[in-house]
Amino acid sequence: MPFVKGQSGNPAGKRKGTRSKTTIQLQKALLKLLGEHIDSLSIDLARMSPKDRVNAVIALVKHLTPPAVNPENLTVEQLEQLVEFLQNQKKK
Repeated sequence: MPFVKGQSGNPAGKRKGTRSKTTIQLQKALLKLLGEHIDSLSIDLARMSPKDRVNAVIALVKHLTPPAVNPENLTVEQLEQLVEFLQNQKKK
């Protein structure tokens, strides 16, 4: 079967943007580490210059929050699910 540009070789495979087990484990470990050392982290952040403090917080947040979703990368099925979800949220 020839390769078709833009078509997955495994359509039933993992969806784009799905986090790997390793990523999830690393995120849990980072959250645990932050939780165990929150007091000393607060002191360290307070000692930093405002610019360095912002950069440190941004670096941490990148590892703790999910990436933004680009609607252009979603399939029609995913967009339909999103619309249905939003409609249900509006009814609540």
